[in-house]
Amino acid sequence: MNNGLLLCPNHDELFDKHLISFDINGKIVISQSLNETARVFLNVNNELRVKFNEKQLS
Repeated sequence: MNNGLLLCPNHDELFDKHLISFDINGKIVISQSLNETARVFLNVNNELRVKFNEKQLS
């Protein structure tokens, strides 16, 4: 499967609601509307990354 991301339920929900995304390098991009309290509670921080395979990047 090359057209999806395997995320934990919290991160999957945030992704579906466009509150997080990932840049071409796999680094998380967090919406400004997600406040610091929510970020801590949902375990969202600027250190999160995903690894894309070659087919996902093409």
